[in-house]
Amino acid sequence: MTKERMFRAAVLTLVLAAGSAFAQAPLTLQRADVQAITESSAREVAALLAQPGFAASARAALQAGPEQGVALQQVMARFDPQARTRASTLLATQDQQVRQRKGLVQQGPGLLQLRAFVPAGASLAAVAPERLWVASLPRGDDRHWTTLTAYDAQGRAHLLDARQAPDVPVLIVDVDTRRAVKEGMALVNAGLRARGLQSPERITLSADGASASLDITRLDRIRLNDDQEPWALGAAEVFAVVSGLQVDATEPEMMTVDMPWLDHDQTDYTPQQPLVIWGNYRFNAANVQLFEDDGDTNYQELLVALATGVKTALGAFAPEYAVIADIAGAILKAMPTSWFANDIDYLDSFYLLQRGQGYTDRMGAANNAKVTLTPITLVD
Repeated sequence: MTKERMFRAAVLTLVLAAGSAFAQAPLTLQRADVQAITESSAREVAALLAQPGFAASARAALQAGPEQGVALQQVMARFDPQARTRASTLLATQDQQVRQRKGLVQQGPGLLQLRAFVPAGASLAAVAPERLWVASLPRGDDRHWTTLTAYDAQGRAHLLDARQAPDVPVLIVDVDTRRAVKEGMALVNAGLRARGLQSPERITLSADGASASLDITRLDRIRLNDDQEPWALGAAEVFAVVSGLQVDATEPEMMTVDMPWLDHDQTDYTPQQPLVIWGNYRFNAANVQLFEDDGDTNYQELLVALATGVKTALGAFAPEYAVIADIAGAILKAMPTSWFANDIDYLDSFYLLQRGQGYTDRMGAANNAKVTLTPITLVD
């Protein structure tokens, strides 16, 4: 290792350690706030089960897809169309609090959702309202969960095994991470562009200049060995961070990519989704890293971590090929430790993908994700 590389590595470690310490305290509070809100909402929904008509409204709203969930606002609209009850007011307030805690715009669709875990062979409709339990997700690293708390219509708490799925249906109140990730990725990408860390999608001219073409690397197949999800969390919400060096500036290039279709591990998905848009990456090389959001992420904090940690660490150095892999390491180090608990789970990394090169069944560095990538050129 050259002296310059050793110096850069030392600076990178110091800067990112400082950034992680800075972000740790507020995010711990942030995570606790979101969990407290969902727990309070679960108790409120459980109490509503004793009200005539609420269980029928919940079942009707969940009929199309119990495990996919439905906005809690929609359930309450069926039960209380005029929104006159104390429960309607309280749950609407808590919905807006969740948006605030997640760093999203205050005005927007509700993020609290109601889901149902229904074991194979069981039926939600067959359970009497007074026997339904409503759970919220525990705090802390989901990989270390042992129990979660569910409430009945009388307000009594019951402990469920977090790893062994129950043999009866359970309602779950949590955050609609699919909607939140979609909004959050748009927010982070806009923030990266505003901070000079994301180029506009560049169209390159063909050799004769007659038509425009765009080189991309398309994700044709992906399989996760482990999405790190206990039964209560339901479907995973995965997103990618694509990173490299900008072509015309001494800056990292980063983009987040939402993968709303990637729900479960041990399943092959064939999305044919554009993953890397070339023309924006120096040396025609880029990294792709996969993360999974369990619902508590504050996207303003994610933007700050990416923009401040990575840019500060690498911006002072002349760009060279070896720095591209350093950027991927900087992204991991810039994320505070708490984000690898129940906020964002790190899934895998693919380093130094090349423009124009295909990859078949390539395993990631963490041996958790397997992908098939195809280079294609789109011609206008």
